[in-house]
Amino acid sequence: MRKSVLLPLILLLGLLLGGVGYGVMDAYNLVPGVLTLENRSVDLPEGVQLEVAETAVAAPKGIDKSAREVTSTQVQNLLAELEKQAQSGASSGGQNEQNIEQPPVNTGARVGAVVIDTVSGKTVAQLNGEQAMTPASSSKVVAAATALHTLGPQYRFTTSAHLAGEKLYLRGNGDQLLSSGAGDSAAITGHAGLGDLAAETANKLKQKKLTSVRLFLDETVFGEQAELPNWVEQANTQYETKPVPLAIRNGLAHPELTYGYVEDPALAAAQEFAARLKEQGIEVGEVARAETPKGAAKVAQVKSATLHEVTHDTLKESNNMLAEVLCRASAVKAGTGANFPGEIKVAQKVLGEMKLEGADFQNQDCSGLSTENKIKPELLASLTQRAAHGGDQQLRPLVSSLPVGALDGTLHDRYLGKTAAGNVRAKTGSLQAARSLTGLVTTKSGRTLTFCVIVDSFKEGSGGIALTAIDNFVDGLAGL
Repeated sequence: MRKSVLLPLILLLGLLLGGVGYGVMDAYNLVPGVLTLENRSVDLPEGVQLEVAETAVAAPKGIDKSAREVTSTQVQNLLAELEKQAQSGASSGGQNEQNIEQPPVNTGARVGAVVIDTVSGKTVAQLNGEQAMTPASSSKVVAAATALHTLGPQYRFTTSAHLAGEKLYLRGNGDQLLSSGAGDSAAITGHAGLGDLAAETANKLKQKKLTSVRLFLDETVFGEQAELPNWVEQANTQYETKPVPLAIRNGLAHPELTYGYVEDPALAAAQEFAARLKEQGIEVGEVARAETPKGAAKVAQVKSATLHEVTHDTLKESNNMLAEVLCRASAVKAGTGANFPGEIKVAQKVLGEMKLEGADFQNQDCSGLSTENKIKPELLASLTQRAAHGGDQQLRPLVSSLPVGALDGTLHDRYLGKTAAGNVRAKTGSLQAARSLTGLVTTKSGRTLTFCVIVDSFKEGSGGIALTAIDNFVDGLAGL
């Protein structure tokens, strides 16, 4: 009888002590639980001791200023090899996969490249760096810098609804990443939602005893929205559409694809907004186009992700229409004209304010789609250098938004198993007769180099040779 009573008492005491011990560790966040010691203290039971080991966390290294410098001779040797490979496909260092598939040929390629020591800002070596060449999507580096400088990294595009009598105006201001339904504050694409805008708008309309309005789409902020003539000539309609100030998911026709656009992205967004209003009990009829009257009252609005986040998506995935939005919105802010010439003028203005040669930016667009675009490699390298090591903090998102070799964006499948894997961060570029890469690479010794390399004017079918030559060159830099 005594034994049967003693055993439960022992077990109960063990459970109590165990509970105290676990509760103490929970309070110190050493084990999972709901207790905490934030902003308050508890008296620990006697005999309970906690030993928490402190682990030192190293600070981010950033650019290693003490790493061994790269010499001009080292880079010049790589530049000579780059030119040889780009123009013939031949490699003096042994054949690669590209060479095995086809013998050396005469591609007719022109090569331009600049390599800058990121720490000192001094040009290590260059090849035709002062020649204006076709940059392809490396142009988006200029687009990003233009917007970050003009609008600021924290800028957000506003999509709003305005009421004048019984007329409702949906006004776009640059957000091409709208969601058709509810917005997601944790997302970039779909950060703001037309469903949310419709719900807020309907609530305000009902407060005014309105259950029926005429809906108008106002996209006038972006002015002329015709496609660039050179885009039409290239017949690359799947990669571009007219630059509009509002669209659902960039105006893409299929959610699973990153190319192929609906016929009229802004109108499609307005029609979706109308459908959402109807769900809220507001009749709108057919959507028309008109500019918002000055006396119209704003009744609702939603805002996009921040500009630095939009820049991230623009550069990582080489988004053509977002690049045009970055420049078009900057042109509107600067007053240089809501059209393609206005985009180029604001970009040149920004480059001039940065003490770079703005006149060297001779593009027709900001996305790099036009085959008639011209930029000097030294300008792209200098701009990237300023973003990486300059005092302009507004430009820093440009560097962090660049694709990383063998990891993400348009470089996710390049440099796999190479020295440059994870060590190169750069903007890609590809057109019919042009390939480019602009960014930063860390050498084997830990030295960071800023570079731009462009290969253009090559014969049809030589794009693979140009791309291989560029990747071999950058991988060579990483191996120094």
